[in-house]
Amino acid sequence: MSFVSRSPLTPGSRIAWIGLGSMGLPMAARLSRAGYSLTGYNRTRRESHFSLPFQICATPSDTIDNADLIIVMLRDGPATREVLKGEKGLLSALKSGQILINMSTESPEEARQESVWCQDRGVLYFDIPVSGSVVPAERGELLLLAGGDETLRSLIAGPMAVLGKSLRWFGPAGSGMAAKLAVNFLLAAHMQSLSETFLVGDALGLERNTLADALLESPLATPFYRIKINNLLNQDYRKAFSAGLMKKDLDLLLSELLKGSQAIPGTLSQARSLYHRIVTKGQGESDLSVIHDLLKKDAEGS
Repeated sequence: MSFVSRSPLTPGSRIAWIGLGSMGLPMAARLSRAGYSLTGYNRTRRESHFSLPFQICATPSDTIDNADLIIVMLRDGPATREVLKGEKGLLSALKSGQILINMSTESPEEARQESVWCQDRGVLYFDIPVSGSVVPAERGELLLLAGGDETLRSLIAGPMAVLGKSLRWFGPAGSGMAAKLAVNFLLAAHMQSLSETFLVGDALGLERNTLADALLESPLATPFYRIKINNLLNQDYRKAFSAGLMKKDLDLLLSELLKGSQAIPGTLSQARSLYHRIVTKGQGESDLSVIHDLLKKDAEGS
């Protein structure tokens, strides 16, 4: 199946959205408001789904009937496998000429395998995980990290522009997933360092709000720091990006690095250990900034 002569997707094009969780729901809603014709599927039905302005289908295969584009936005690789290969899954219903974008976060190898499955069925595949949390998803300000055939990016440029502020291409299938793991490694390192900075300030007798003001006026200030400093000052660990998902992504990154000769960064080993402890303590659904509580207790010897 050649996609070279295909027209780009525009409002009115039919999109099947798989995964209506905390990220998928606002993303799908944006596409619907932008004029795309949506159908949706979620593995569990929620009250919020009943007020959506598009049809919610009973199975993944029902959802993609006549769809031009299928977007999968799920928690992880196992969840994606379930909707792809499970009973009445996507692979049983994909049609030649359709486009599938996986925006979940999983391993690069899983994305490459999905690309092969799609290619065998005449389906165009991209892996485009996102960097950002619920508020950027609601505002269409996500960073989109893409793998796949960049020469065909114009086909999906319209709907991707609704979802994100920037679409960055990294190479063939699997490259988007690799980029997401690298970005989230830096996110984990920043969260740990920020937490430890406040603990160092405590040890030096510095007032926390004054230290926070200084950090936010420094060259180090970022939107991420502005949000997470507020979390730390208020001990507010309501989920934006969960500690459990961070643990999952650090595990995936370690697994990828162990396949080659790359030395394992000490920061990765330490951050992964800390997030494993957080999940073991039952705080996996808290925001990743909950690492501050763990580090504080370690510093206090409790």
